[in-house]
Amino acid sequence: MELELQSQLALDSTTLEIVILDQDWKVADINRCCLDMTGLVKYSILGEAATNLWDEESLQKLQHEISNHHAFQGELREISSRGEPRQVHYNFSPMVDENHQTQGYIGIGRQVVEIDHYERELKRRLEELRQTQGAAMVGLAKLAETRDTETGQHLERMRNYSRLIAEELSTLPEYNLYITEDYILDIYNSSPLHDIGKVGIPDAILLKPGRLTPQEFELMKHHSVIGGDALRAADQQLGGESFLTLGKEIAYHHHEKWNGSGYPYGLKGTDIPLSARIVALADVYDALTSKRVYKDPVSHDQARAIIIDSSGSHFADDVVRIFLKRENDFLKIRTDFND
Repeated sequence: MELELQSQLALDSTTLEIVILDQDWKVADINRCCLDMTGLVKYSILGEAATNLWDEESLQKLQHEISNHHAFQGELREISSRGEPRQVHYNFSPMVDENHQTQGYIGIGRQVVEIDHYERELKRRLEELRQTQGAAMVGLAKLAETRDTETGQHLERMRNYSRLIAEELSTLPEYNLYITEDYILDIYNSSPLHDIGKVGIPDAILLKPGRLTPQEFELMKHHSVIGGDALRAADQQLGGESFLTLGKEIAYHHHEKWNGSGYPYGLKGTDIPLSARIVALADVYDALTSKRVYKDPVSHDQARAIIIDSSGSHFADDVVRIFLKRENDFLKIRTDFND
């Protein structure tokens, strides 16, 4: 059997729609499934513009994606011989010769069925749920903020600093499987919960216009346990692994230090959850560069020097390297969300 005949039989035997376009976006070939689904006749469509198969908007979308991304995956509105539209999910890619020159495009499509619509609706509702959870966490964090009116845009800066660090860490081989897009969104939503335990600290200590005594500082340190315990109780009510899990880790451990000298439990190194290691640097940078009743802000360069000096003692080395790599972005966030 000749190779060309074998190829045609293969094209016509599949239950997927296959369309081949030339460089001018005209139909060069089309298989039997596509003809059956559209009611078109092969000899009448070959050599004709692709708009005889799809509507103009769909073709423009296809051309745009191919030109920008060298591939297309998505829905096209296919028009039958009777003018009836039908959604077909296509995967298109260029056909290149031995000299890497594009000779045309091949697309494989399947009709969009009801389950596709259910999947899209499920994704939409999951996204709404994530947004609701994020709003709930910000609402909880605002409880602590109302106790300390001088924090200003602290929460917005914190969530953006934390997301920035997580995004950059995700490019490192040791983290790229762990730090997913979901994790980055979770730390963005959860980092504002770091100081929620301050709602349990007396005003005389929380709002004191000066440095705390050693005894007062011991009481202040307890805010990490107050916040962690509250979020742990809520997390357990939701089954122990919920949208509050990361917030619980952060609230408990964002004052732990890499060398084990932090609080509340003196965790050391990688025993400190990654989320808390990230938020620790974000929180210190923001505290250093912000005005408080008991201190003036320091410059970015001064904060940078302190953070470098604390690498390997207070902060994980890799988190410090990420900060240095993206310090211009830290400055931009600082400017965009200034008090």
